[in-house]
Order: sequence, then C-alpha cells, then structure tokens
Amino acid sequence: MTKANALFLTEGELADRMGIKLDLLKTALPALQKTGFPMPDPLFDGRRYWPACEAFLDRRYGLSSSSGQGNPALDEEEPWKRKKSA
Repeated sequence: MTKANALFLTEGELADRMGIKLDLLKTALPALQKTGFPMPDPLFDGRRYWPACEAFLDRRYGLSSSSGQGNPALDEEEPWKRKKSA
C-alpha cells in the first residue's frame, strides 16, 4: 500500500492529508477530540484511522449523508444544458 492510500496515519501524515501544517493540527487536536475526533489507536502505533477522521470532518462540515445536506437533487434541468430552439 502506498503512503497516499495508507489507512493509519501519523499526526504529520494526517496534517499533510488535511492540507494544514502539523503545528496547526496539534493546536486544534484537543478541541477536535472533545467533539469526537478519532483518538490514536495504540494497536497501530498511535496512528489515527483516516476514514474515521475523514468521516468526522465530513459531519463537521455538513457533508455526510446523515446531515441532511450535501449534494441536493436537481429540481430542474440546468440552464446551460438546455437545447436552444431554432
């Protein structure tokens, strides 16, 4: 498995995957963990399970299917897809 596909991430790898600096992640982790951010797993050398972290972030920003938000269904044909009449 390549690092890009790794499931259990160190804090440095997690910060990279999230696109933030490690120092920012370390500052934010105590507050995030209080609201349910996945804890490091001692069975996997203190690494965090990426799919659980991603699911947490999706819920936090209203992107999970259970949040009632996300991609709403289209209510009509998109204007740029309509055929122009001759």
